[in-house]
This record gives sequence, structure tokens and C-alpha cells, in this order.
Amino acid sequence: MIRKITEELRHHIRTARDVEEGRASEALTKTFDACVVGSGPGGSVAAATLAGAGLDVLLVERGPYLPVEEFNFRVLDMSNKAGHLETTSGYRTLLYQGNALGGGSLIYGAVGMKPEDFVFDEWRGASGIASINRAALEPHYEHVARELSLTPQTKVLENRSNRIVREMASALGRPEGLLVVNRYTGGCAGVGLCNFGCGLDLKGNMANSFLPVGLATGRLTVLTESEAVRVVGHKGAGGFQATGVEVVIREHATGREVRRATVSARRVIVAAGAYFSSGILLRSRELPGRERAGRKIYLQPHAQVFAMFDEPVTRRGALKGDRYLPFNGVPAIYNFTGFMREHNFWWLASILFPANLASFVSHLPPAEHYEIMRRFHHTMSITLTLKDDPARSRVRLKDGQPQLEFRESERDLENMRKCMATAARGFLAVGARRVFLPLLRPPKIESEADLKQLERLKFGYDDLILYSDHTSGGNPYGADERRGVTDEWGRVHGAENLYVADSSLFPTAPGVNPSWTIMALARRVASHIVS
Repeated sequence: MIRKITEELRHHIRTARDVEEGRASEALTKTFDACVVGSGPGGSVAAATLAGAGLDVLLVERGPYLPVEEFNFRVLDMSNKAGHLETTSGYRTLLYQGNALGGGSLIYGAVGMKPEDFVFDEWRGASGIASINRAALEPHYEHVARELSLTPQTKVLENRSNRIVREMASALGRPEGLLVVNRYTGGCAGVGLCNFGCGLDLKGNMANSFLPVGLATGRLTVLTESEAVRVVGHKGAGGFQATGVEVVIREHATGREVRRATVSARRVIVAAGAYFSSGILLRSRELPGRERAGRKIYLQPHAQVFAMFDEPVTRRGALKGDRYLPFNGVPAIYNFTGFMREHNFWWLASILFPANLASFVSHLPPAEHYEIMRRFHHTMSITLTLKDDPARSRVRLKDGQPQLEFRESERDLENMRKCMATAARGFLAVGARRVFLPLLRPPKIESEADLKQLERLKFGYDDLILYSDHTSGGNPYGADERRGVTDEWGRVHGAENLYVADSSLFPTAPGVNPSWTIMALARRVASHIVS
């Protein structure tokens, strides 16, 4: 169900200007029952759950509140407005992070999937905890599904891009690997740009689901444009006792610092995502064992493979007022996971827009580049996702800011090679005239014989065009301090009242889209705090 942040609820959301003009004194002086850091899928679900149980909750969000009226279908505008780019060290892989109230939910593709059973087996083996499994999370999955109107997709919604994905599965001999997905929408209009918000407000995200629910209790206060620096506290009888969070309040539009403050709370729940949560814990000087945070981050990286066909694949859009609406249909109704167990990869039909294609074929001579762009509506792409296990991956602080040191494993590179070759083979089998691979200097692929070039090619992540919005790990749950940063309820080992409730809890990469599991785990953590 889509809910609105009404003008009445809006009064519970404070900005940097409110702080500067004295309208946020309660948020900065009151001792709350809980302070939640981050308003993405983990933080918003945790905050709404705690507020719904009668606790006074302060939610701290680095980005601004963006009313739905500010969402449009200008890709470059919305990617900068709702998102924020970081990179791994050496600028090797882009990390796309949410950067407004609602966090990563504003830029996710609205696909809700559960990890396969073998992933939960991995988590049990890595953590030594058997109690977190599909059955234990099912009540939380169901609650999230109701709040976000999680809807199974049907073949009625199949546009040509999705049909090609279905045909590829059969051509590759793995039709059973085609999974119909669930999406956080009961009525998608088919514009096809979910990763840049939804100007029609039909995509379920935190700003039109859990946040309005939490605000309606009257127990939730939101402090936007406020970056959490560290958790503050002291040694208590049962370990580290968190007393609050140090924040820097900045005017988002200008970056001007308005104030530094420490907000007070009886419990602190860090839910800023694998990357930023690790940074916050590493900066928390009084926290014993903080050096364990951020030790193994999984990127679960994405790459796109483009294909050109004789016939148009996408439709031309239309102008609605001053907005151009593509109307490409529902972007993804299938996940193809036919090679997940074997080679740790899967794909789906991806969102396509001209600037994206232009960047991927920028290595071509001008005349050839122009001809491909002229035939933009004859192209489509699939987004490949690799369930990775990096050789080295750790968040460290550099000048006080988190920096992800990352080195891919040889196994991941070979799985990516297999993934690109399999995708290209599938495209050619269903009629593609040319395939464009996500390499800086890709071989020309127009026939099966051309794929032999890929078999001989040496490459690393530096040579691939990769990005990640599925980062996870870093602060996993584990039976003890050797196996994890938190216990099975998300409480940091050695702390009395400090919790984690986001993707950094995952012991290994989840494989599929992580948001549904992030929300289920966050609700489990918050429900335990309440009980």
C-alpha cells in the first residue's frame, strides 16, 4: 500500500534549517529510547517497528527529505538527487548508495527475492548460528510483503526485453532457471526507470511505506541532513554502554556545516548500509573490538551486457507536460538463476536509457557510435550479478572517512568470464546481431566463433565496467567474536545496547536482490529489542 508523508507527518521531520532556526531543540536535547542511524530498508523498518511498539525513536539520515513532487524522469538529475557515488580504493568499482530519506529504497529496482536455501546453509556454516533461516524469517518476510504490497509478476506484464530473457533461458537449456519475481508495487505504470525513484509514486519504498507508518505513531522523529560520525558511550557493567550518536548537521544543498551535536539515546541501532555502518563503528573510539568492523565486504557486483536486434525492442516514449516518459514496460519480471549454484551468477532485463548505452559503446569510432545510438530502440541490456567471494575486502578509515580496500578473487573473475560468455551466447541464439560486453576494450561479438576471444582474454576488475548497489557484510552475525561482529539478534559483541540492522549483518553475499532479507532481519532485530 502506498502511503503519503502528509503535511501533518512532515512536522516530525527536521532539517538543517530547522536546527539553525531553533525548531529542532527536542531532537537534540531529549534522551530517546532508541536512535536509528540510516533510513534505508534496514533503518526505516527498525525505526517503524520500535515506534509502533511505543518507544520514542530518533532516526538520523545524512541526506535530505525529497517530496515526491521533486522526482522526475530525467535520469542524470535523479541519479544525483537520490543517490551518492563512492568507489573502492583505486577507483576500481562504483558503489551506488542512497542519499535521501528512504536511503537505498529510492534507487533499488523494487525486486523482492529470498536467498536460495544453499545461501542460508552458507550463513549457518560461517556464523555457527542455526536459528536464522528461511522459516525463522518467514513472519518478517510476510509483514514486509504486506506493507510494501509485494506483488508476484505475471506473463501479462512481459515486454519484449523480458520475453528475450525468457527465450534466452530456453536457448541455453535452462528454462527451469527462470524465476518469476516479486516487486514492491501493486500497480506499476511501466515507465521502466525504477532505479531513479518513481515520479508517479507507484514503487514501494521506505518514504511511502514504513516511514509514514512510523511517523503516524507520533513516536518517531526524523533528523535529516545529519551525518552520523560515531557512536558515543562508556564501559558499563555488561560491556560497552552506548549513550548516543555524534552527528554533523549540514545544509544538503550547499554542504555548509550548521552544527555538531551528540544526540542521546538508551539504545543505538546502526543501519547505514555495509559501507557506512562499518565506518561509523570504526570511528567509535570507546567501542572495544571496533577493529573487527568492516573486515569482509561483498560487492555482489553488477555489469551490463547490451545486444542489438533487427527489430525494435523498446518503445519510444511520450511527453507528459515537461516530462519525457519512456514507457518501456515493467523492467524486470524474471530473474534467470540457471547457473547460480554452478557459477554464482544470474541476470535480469535491465533499465535502459540513452546515456547508459552511449557510455558502453564509447570506445567505438564516431561514425559507428552514431549509428548504434541512432538505433537505440533496437537495443536492450541485461544486468549481470555475481555472487562474489573476494580475495581481500575491508573497510578502513582514511582521513576519518571509510575507504573500501578490495581485491577480487580468481574464482570470481572466472565466473564473470563464464557469465559474459553465457549471456552473449544466449543473445546470439535468440537473434541478436551484435553483443557489447562490459569491458573497456571489448572484443567484437557478432557470432559464436567470436566468443573464443573472450576465452583467451586476461582481465581484472580494472578492465570491467562494474558497479555495486548490493554491498553487504562487514558486521556479520556470529556465535562469538571470532565468527562475527554481532550476535544472532544484531547486538554488537561486547556491547549492552548497540545493534546493527542492515545488509552488513549478512555472513556471505545473498546471491539475489537483498532488500527483502535486509528488511526481514531488521524487523527481527527490532522485535527482539522490543521484547
